[in-house]
Amino acid sequence: MALFRMTMTEKRDWAKDLLDNGVLPSIHNGYGYTGISALKNSDVLTAVGILGSMVGRYDITLVDDHSKELTHDSNLEYLLNKKPSDKFNAYEWRFAMTVNALLTGDGISRIVRDPRTGKPGLIEFYRPSDTYIDDSDPTNIKYVFYTGSGTQITETPENVIHFKFFTDDGIHGRSPLLSLRDEMELQRSGIDTLVKFFKGGFRGSVLKVNGKLSGEARRKARKEFEIAQQGAVAGSPVVIDSTTDYQTLEVDTNVLSLINSNDYSTSQIAKAMHIPAYKLGVNSPNQSVQQLQSDFINSDLPYYFKPILAELEDKLLTPRQRSKNHLEFDTRKETGLTVEDAVKAVNAGLLTPNQALVESGRPKSDNADMDRYQSTLNTVFLDSKEDYQLKGGGLHGNTTSSNED
Repeated sequence: MALFRMTMTEKRDWAKDLLDNGVLPSIHNGYGYTGISALKNSDVLTAVGILGSMVGRYDITLVDDHSKELTHDSNLEYLLNKKPSDKFNAYEWRFAMTVNALLTGDGISRIVRDPRTGKPGLIEFYRPSDTYIDDSDPTNIKYVFYTGSGTQITETPENVIHFKFFTDDGIHGRSPLLSLRDEMELQRSGIDTLVKFFKGGFRGSVLKVNGKLSGEARRKARKEFEIAQQGAVAGSPVVIDSTTDYQTLEVDTNVLSLINSNDYSTSQIAKAMHIPAYKLGVNSPNQSVQQLQSDFINSDLPYYFKPILAELEDKLLTPRQRSKNHLEFDTRKETGLTVEDAVKAVNAGLLTPNQALVESGRPKSDNADMDRYQSTLNTVFLDSKEDYQLKGGGLHGNTTSSNED
């Protein structure tokens, strides 16, 4: 699936923004710019892939604002978690929307509503090259979609899902790549230097020839020496006569280490993309995988989750639904209560067993007793403590019958 292409119909040229800022060195073919070379940078590719997959992997649930219980809307759940359109499944749609929002600033889809009920029936994804945001009148924003048949569809914002993670006007999104020009250039320069060095660096040497040589004579001596050494392999002896002195150049390993060390630029890319640096292989913390993943989901991903959920609530929920419910990414299997914490919460009377099951990412039980708060017989209210002690362990005294006559 080609996600990134620019046609001459697009007025807001997001690709040119990246090109003008030196981020994307693409090829101009006379019709438009093709190929988003940012994905050739392994750090950017990794960061974009991680974020796209995280947005795509978790189900989106409808939650009651008051009770915090999950509620259900079968049509909404089907569109968001299974199949938004004939061309995409839910994971592919969310992944594509996120990747486009990161690389171009905008991820845009059109909502096709049921003409009778007004409920969303399909969510059609469009490439940035096939959409145009008409903001000539800021009070009347319009989205123009270009179909494959050459026709145009104009929609108002309420019928458009628009992912934008950074915006300064509320209309257009801004790609974080625009802030990474220097870092990506630093990586490219370092890699290019290494490639050139390993292609020819080990042949660096000084060939001293007796006498004073003109420029032409020096070039001729070098060419003849190279011809004489053709076919030699690593470790082969260098044959010279008494009129020449051959010395190899020493390699400064400190310089190579500096060139090869790109931790700084990698960390900057991670910072701009709002992901932990250890995800790109830098400074892995001394924590368990579960702790790291939980921290990532709770601390970093809200930067992406919140705008997505706010957009989906605004465009897909009815006013009545929005007044009582909200959407959430269901991350409980990774961030929910552990079994030990769930047991402690139930024993402490903080959660019912069913609530503990839900908070740990497990389905509720149909047993009615699982909705009752539980307690152990080893605990007692403080104001009843004396009665238990003075009357033999019960509020009504020791009820054990005596065998004495």
